[in-house]
Amino acid sequence: MKKSYIFMLLMLLFTTLSFAQDATNRFKFGGLMFGDYFYNSANITPANVNLNGFQFRRIYFTSDIFVNDDFDARFRLESDQSANSNTAGGKLGVMVKDAYLKWKGIFSGSDLFFGISPTPAFDISENAWGYRSLEKTIMDLNGIVSSRDFGVDLKGQLVSGGGVNYWVKIGNNSSNGPAANKFKRYYGLLQFKPVAGFQATIYGDFADKADVADPVTKTNKPTNTYVGALFLNYQEKTDFAIGVETFIRTMPNAYAPSKTSALQDQNSFGISAWAWVSLSEKFRLVARFDDYDPNENSDRTIVTNSQQTLILAGLDCRVAKNVSIIPNIEMTNYQGYSAPSTGDHMNVVERVTFSFTF
Repeated sequence: MKKSYIFMLLMLLFTTLSFAQDATNRFKFGGLMFGDYFYNSANITPANVNLNGFQFRRIYFTSDIFVNDDFDARFRLESDQSANSNTAGGKLGVMVKDAYLKWKGIFSGSDLFFGISPTPAFDISENAWGYRSLEKTIMDLNGIVSSRDFGVDLKGQLVSGGGVNYWVKIGNNSSNGPAANKFKRYYGLLQFKPVAGFQATIYGDFADKADVADPVTKTNKPTNTYVGALFLNYQEKTDFAIGVETFIRTMPNAYAPSKTSALQDQNSFGISAWAWVSLSEKFRLVARFDDYDPNENSDRTIVTNSQQTLILAGLDCRVAKNVSIIPNIEMTNYQGYSAPSTGDHMNVVERVTFSFTF
């Protein structure tokens, strides 16, 4: 009987070790965390002036899975302290950020993706910016395009060597959520790398939407949305980098200036310029300027229609490998906004941001 127990234990140990070795070969785990101590020295909402505290703004846990020679997969969970992610009880919640299967080399130089995955809109520019811990890129920050969508992607090289790349996607236009209607969003991007250190992307998408009834003209009008964007970036190794990103968005029949006005188009425009420069191996200056106009024809006295300028500056202190502490300040001015008598015309937040990857 004792020999039988010993044999079973040895078999269990062998099986466990075999699975662990197989898991090591097939799974790669990683993630990131960033958050801050923040202080609102000015805010357009009076109740938020002098608000301060500690917060997590993003937590990722990622599993990259080697399925076989032809397929890979990714499963990523995200948590933060935003209203969209918190539980009903107001605690830190967890949501599925990525869940997709990658068919490698479905044909020469191209891969196919199926599932919840990044959209082409600003995935490249966000990686080049490199400071999502400080702020989202301009299209992400202002909700122009979602960072994720459930659909099918095809991406790869148009020129061997990666000098010209493409990325096309068809998605539900419902971000990480389930399909809400029969309409779809169609994305496309071209990336050019003509010389070392320089890249440019041209992006566009079309969101098919239902018609809307105009209460004044008593007719149905289209609401399909169009977005176009351009991104330019140059990086000199670890010495410095600069980037410029600009976009336009057209939303037909998206708003009415008054209750007696017919629906009109809403045209949005934005441009973002950023740079970082290394002072030494452990210190880097970071700066950014955004100008965003959500509706060039609207009444500026409404904060959501106000033209906004953002200025951000920080000092990245790399205290260890993959660990940064970044004192920074972000100021957002709302031009033409008629603030409450006790409020401000701008948001100013001072932060000490910590960020690390693993």
